[in-house]
Amino acid sequence: METLIHSIKNISYITGEFKDSALEQSFYSYLLQETTRYSRRYILALGILFQIFVLPDYPFFKERGLLYVIFLMGVLFLLISILYYLRIPNMSSSLYLFSSIYEIVAILFFIILFLLCEHQDIVVHQQGLIVFIFVIFLILPNRFINKIILSTFLTGSFFYIAISKKLISSYIHSGSLIIFTIVVIFFCAFSARFINRLQRIQFQDSLALERLSTTDTLTKAYNRRKYDQDLEKEISRSQRYKIIFSGIIFDLDNFKEVNDNYGHLMGDEVLKKISSQVKEVIRENDELYRWGGEEFIIILPNTDQESATELANRVKSYLENTDFSPVHKLTCSFGVTSWQEEDSVVSFTDRLDHLLYLAKKRGKNRIVSQES
Repeated sequence: METLIHSIKNISYITGEFKDSALEQSFYSYLLQETTRYSRRYILALGILFQIFVLPDYPFFKERGLLYVIFLMGVLFLLISILYYLRIPNMSSSLYLFSSIYEIVAILFFIILFLLCEHQDIVVHQQGLIVFIFVIFLILPNRFINKIILSTFLTGSFFYIAISKKLISSYIHSGSLIIFTIVVIFFCAFSARFINRLQRIQFQDSLALERLSTTDTLTKAYNRRKYDQDLEKEISRSQRYKIIFSGIIFDLDNFKEVNDNYGHLMGDEVLKKISSQVKEVIRENDELYRWGGEEFIIILPNTDQESATELANRVKSYLENTDFSPVHKLTCSFGVTSWQEEDSVVSFTDRLDHLLYLAKKRGKNRIVSQES
């Protein structure tokens, strides 16, 4: 229950979007994946439906030139829909912009069709208007405010044309149609807001579950499962782009004596403090993992052997000067290596483990790198 309350507090009551821009950007990346997987099929279908939607009106166009114009509009909109369908997977930062442009084009085509149509039954065209409002709010991914602006512009343009061309028989009739359309917009907006909130609550819950499954509960460093996942991704990236990365493994020297002399609770406190201290030394894009017991591993993207060894020295010096009272001065042993082209998750980790073993064997409180 507390998690749910916290999730709701992070979400705007009006728009249903995250108040935190960084969290909203993370959700955007998630939404892009879901749109790539599912929603883009609907977008392709819209291009086809636009053609089908105007087919019943074709017999009412007496001028052949207008038929050609309407046909070309439908083909152009279908091509735009196909472009949208194909481009969605590559829209790392422009999905909302492209959605807005797509919707504006659809609105303009609808208005042009409304102006050209000689059989202008206002009720029939209002049904088309409502379909477009549903599409804007419930089908295409976009910012909530963009949906409000676009639907308002569409509705205002539609009724301005209808009233100026005297397509509505009376003020009472026009008022009824306008009020009905506004009610539709209101309920679509309410539904979109509800969907926004629900999606973001579920997104936060999935993040929380992901953190629980990949984070060591004691030290708050990533766990072994997360290490295997990240290392596999890093190896794949290095194989593809030929970008080197490195790893550091370190282990507390004589940690058993800490547990024996001060108790396991104090030993836990030492491990937690070591994790927090190391996070202060490493870079923002470096990741710390608890490998097991008192062993930790750091993955350093875009880092060569020499730079990784320098960082290991800084970590070693920093921990040596950290106050772990009432525990006496603690030291650590380190192993450092860099990615090699034939490496797998197992071979890379085994090499790190072997280097740590050498550091222990050579007297502890030292760094052993691959070149040592």
